[in-house]
Amino acid sequence: MIFRGSPTRKETANYNPCITGKRLVSDISQATSFTPGDVEGVLAALESRISYYLSEGHHVQLGNMGHFSAGLTARPVMDKKEIHAQTIFFGKVHFRVSPGFRHSEDISGAERYRRLCAFLDANPFITRKDYSGITGLLKNKALNDLNLLVEKGILTTLGQGSHKVYVRVVNQCVAE
Repeated sequence: MIFRGSPTRKETANYNPCITGKRLVSDISQATSFTPGDVEGVLAALESRISYYLSEGHHVQLGNMGHFSAGLTARPVMDKKEIHAQTIFFGKVHFRVSPGFRHSEDISGAERYRRLCAFLDANPFITRKDYSGITGLLKNKALNDLNLLVEKGILTTLGQGSHKVYVRVVNQCVAE
């Protein structure tokens, strides 16, 4: 798809940066030898176990990603003596990202471009935040990559500042 100006409302209306569970299952099953049913089963088991451990008062470490913890809330009381186990209940679930997970992934330029092409095949444009998400790059490195592609004439920009989007100049993938 080639844009001659800013993306139209209709073109951006179908864009959703949130990856659904169904998409996650599909992507994992295509990238591994697991069937979609296997992936769904593991995700359901993870959800069940994490919920159980949180309800027991534990924090749950999930690989190098980070850890889950439960927030507790209590009903309002007039006197401190009214605070006891029956007045405290499970509140929100919090997720704290591990510092190591925030660092840029160490993937090759060719793999980053392959991911970019796949993204642009499914979407009319990409933002810096989207590019960071699919490549694991931090903000500045992602901007450097995207700006280099603009300089090479592979991408062009529309908008400015925080509203800048990158679109493919021609329907081609980067071969580097």
